[in-house]
Amino acid sequence: MTKSTKTAADAPLELAGFGVRLLACVYESLIVAAILLLATAAAMVVTRTTIPPNSLGLQLWLVAVLLAYFGYCYTRAGQSVGMKAWRLLLTDARGQRLGWTQAAQRWVVSTVLGFGILGLFTMFLDRDGLALQDRLTKTRVLRLPKP
Repeated sequence: MTKSTKTAADAPLELAGFGVRLLACVYESLIVAAILLLATAAAMVVTRTTIPPNSLGLQLWLVAVLLAYFGYCYTRAGQSVGMKAWRLLLTDARGQRLGWTQAAQRWVVSTVLGFGILGLFTMFLDRDGLALQDRLTKTRVLRLPKP
């Protein structure tokens, strides 16, 4: 795989670099924090009680909410809110939109296994400049041109 790929419109897009991907991760962490706060508040409204943070039910609920958020973003537009802010696009290795299975795999590898920001550092070692999560899930993060 070269450093660039083509989208459906045949416009060559470069792989996103380390810096912009790191900034998108930081930005996305703020969005995730807000989502988790809202999901926790919703759970408390539904149960009409406080919920201990170590509650398995709450933890499963929050995992489901985050999987739904990232799965929807990745399959619908190939961009989460943080990725849109930094003009990043997530595709499969062929430049196509991800399906739900691949989106869930990407999320599990990046979030649950903790390879998100840590996996970005492997970009410096990878022959194609891919992060660990890109390599493991056969996905690519591309940089969109300025409008």
